This record gives sequence, structure tokens and C-alpha cells, in this order.
Amino acid sequence: MKKLLQNDLERAGYELPTSGLCYNLDANDSKALISEGEWFLSEDELIAREGEHQQYLYMVVSGTVELSKSDPKGKKQKIADLGRGETFGEVAFLRGQIASATSQTRGTCILWRMDHGQLLEFIVSHGTIAGQVSLNLAGLLADRLLKENSVVSQVRMDLDEAITSLREAYDEDSVKTNALRELQSKVENLNLASRVHTVKEERKSPFNALATSSLALACLAFAGMFGLYKSYDHEAPSRVIALSKELLELKNDEAFYLDLKQRLELENQELAESNRRIKSLKKDTETKLLAAEEALSLRDNEYDALKSELIVAQDELAKLIELEKPAVAEEVIAEIEPADLYIPLIPQDFIEEIKDWTHAYSTLAFPCEVEVVKKPVVLSDLTLSANMTAEVGETLVVTRFHPVSEEYVVARRGDNDTFMASVHLDNVTIIEELARKYVLHMRRMGKVVSNPFIDNRFSQIDQNISDR
Repeated sequence: MKKLLQNDLERAGYELPTSGLCYNLDANDSKALISEGEWFLSEDELIAREGEHQQYLYMVVSGTVELSKSDPKGKKQKIADLGRGETFGEVAFLRGQIASATSQTRGTCILWRMDHGQLLEFIVSHGTIAGQVSLNLAGLLADRLLKENSVVSQVRMDLDEAITSLREAYDEDSVKTNALRELQSKVENLNLASRVHTVKEERKSPFNALATSSLALACLAFAGMFGLYKSYDHEAPSRVIALSKELLELKNDEAFYLDLKQRLELENQELAESNRRIKSLKKDTETKLLAAEEALSLRDNEYDALKSELIVAQDELAKLIELEKPAVAEEVIAEIEPADLYIPLIPQDFIEEIKDWTHAYSTLAFPCEVEVVKKPVVLSDLTLSANMTAEVGETLVVTRFHPVSEEYVVARRGDNDTFMASVHLDNVTIIEELARKYVLHMRRMGKVVSNPFIDNRFSQIDQNISDR
């Protein structure tokens, strides 16, 4: 046989039949079953020989397979021709791996097969699909058993009728034998009488009436004995013995098939019970899944509501930022502390470079520890129901720039994401920390960049005056 690839068969349009072993399987289930088995091309080949090792369950996809068995004299007798969708090898597949019949392809055939180990793996991995396949296999065996039982019953009736006929013939032969013996006895008596009469009548003519009658009667008796001998069937007893042996073998086969039928019925009941439990489990799982989907839907609604509130809060924050800019510009000089007279003057181009680098390398830039420098920062949870304050000089962790305005950053307290706040750039040392990381990264890249926070320190008041 030549093994075929599944891709070649799909391109050629070959599919498993929808009856027999594949009954009640949809396209996906059939595809799963195909992937577990093997495809073969056979042309006038012997697949399995009766009484020899055979471990596969075969299904005819196209073509014809002939099944035959040997009679007690060794002569092959054809028992069936299998076509598309029919299976063979079930008994060897389930019982002892010994072929119960000889199987041979007639012409070109496409066969699909699966061994016992592959079926067990398929049952474990495919659940209810495998259960349906097992039920289909049990149904095929039950149908095959019913057909075998009907054949056995018919053969048994024929054998009983033949044995009755042979017994009647044997009885008739016994009657004929007894009649022959009686004739033989009569002939013996006649011969004896003839010899006695011959002695007494030696001097008389041998052709008298009594002698002639005796001779004729003897001839008739001999002809009758010869006819009875020819009519006796000498082969009848041997045929009766042979038919009795065949009847005994058929009774043994019938007992085996009845036992197999009982085992299959028990296995079918077990599969039905397993299928019932699987359906119950599936129903419970669907109920739990529906409840989980409802809970997830409620959480989605809550999330959407919180997201809407966050958008509104972001819009309000953006408006506050726009209102705050002019006031901050006017209060810069008035609120400056004497200790801050000499602070670094950072070029705006350098600040933009830091922001661009931060967007490009956000994983290097954040999170970043900063210090509160001007006024306390109030941090809140998502529901805005709880607050906590970070005083000037305390440390916060900045996680990103604010999505609405780059003049603000989003900060938290340590590793806790519960309390967060939007903080203005001037109220924390975020630019200084980002500048330090930026310069360090550029130096690792082989570029020399100076840090204005360290190199350029002069009077911010003088710069404000010069700018005005």
C-alpha cells in the first residue's frame, strides 16, 4: 500500500464519508478524526489474512474490498463486498489483534485506518467527539452481529434440514439393507432346496419346470440385491459427520458473537453515561460562563462610567492650567525666595531635547524619583474619596507626562498606585532628574552633552530683567 498525505487528499477532494463510523460528525469533527488516522492507496492488494496479526480498524473511502473466510476443507468462501463508508477489522481491533477474515482490495481503493493506541489518544483528547465515534463503532458491530446471527440462524436451519434428510435417507438405507438380507436368506434357502432337489433328480432332465423356476428366481434375487447395493449412499455417514462439525463450529461462533454483543452493550451503556455526565458538566460550565459574562458586563459599565468622569476631570484640569499660566508668569519674581537667587538657567532647546528623548525612551526615563520644591501636593484615589498630602521636601515617583499637557506630570507615592496626582513641572525636580538620565544615556551612546543644571548657574533675577 502507498501512504497518502492529507494535503494531497484535500487537494484531490477526498473526504471521509458521513455515514457509518463518521455518522453525526460535523466538518470540524471529521477533520479532527482525519488528522489522527492514516490514508493509503491500494490496488488489488491483500490487506489482512485470516488468523494472522492485524491491529487496524479500516474504512473504505472509495473502491471495493472483498472479505472471505476459509471453510473446514481450506477452500476460500467470499462473505461480503464492502463499499464506501463501510468498515472492517473491528473484531481484531477490539479482540486480540487477530484477523477473523481475509480482506483484499478489488481495483483501486482509498482506505483510511486507525490503530488501537491512536483511538485511545483520540478519546482522551477529544471528549464528546470520541464518544460519538465509539458509539458509531458499537453500532457498526451491533449491525454486523445481527447480520452474522441471521446468517448463522439460516445456516443452522439448513443444516438441521440436511441432517433430517440424511437421517431419513439413512433409515431408508437400513430398510433396504434389511430387505436385501431377507432376499439373501431366501436365495440361500432356494439354493439349498435346489441342491437337494438336484441330488434326488440326478437322473431327470436338468431343464424341468422346477429347475427353470428356481434358476429364474435366483437371477431375480441377485438383480434385486445388486440394485439395492447400487442405490445405497455410502458417503452419507461421512457427510453427516462433516455437517455436524460445521454446526458445532457455528454454534461456537454464535456464542462468541453473543458474548461480544453483551460486552459492546455494556460499553455502550458506559459511553452513554459518560456522555450524560459530559452534557451535565457542559451545562454547568455554560451557566457559570453566563454569570461571569454578566459580571464582566457590569464591570465594563462601571469602567466606562469612571472613564467618562476621568475625561471630564481632564477637561476641567486643562481649563485650570490655561487659567493658571498668566498668574504664574506674574508671580514668578514676587514669590522667589532669597535662597533661590542662583539657580540653573536651562535653555528651552535643551528642555525640548529632554522631552523628545523622554518620549523616545520612556522606559529609561520613567519611573523617576523627584522632590517637591514649592508647595505641598495633594494625592487622591480614583474615586476622589480619599486624599493624602506630600509636603515640600518629600519624595514622589513620576510615572509619565500628563496626557493633556506636558506642563504637568503624573506622580504617585512610592510603589503605591492607589494615590496619584497631577503636578506642575515647576513644583518638582523632574527636569533636573530627566536631564541627568539624558546626559548619562548620551554619553553611553558616545556623545558628549553638557548638563546645564550643573555647568550653567547664574542669577535667575538678572536673566528675568534682561529678558524684559
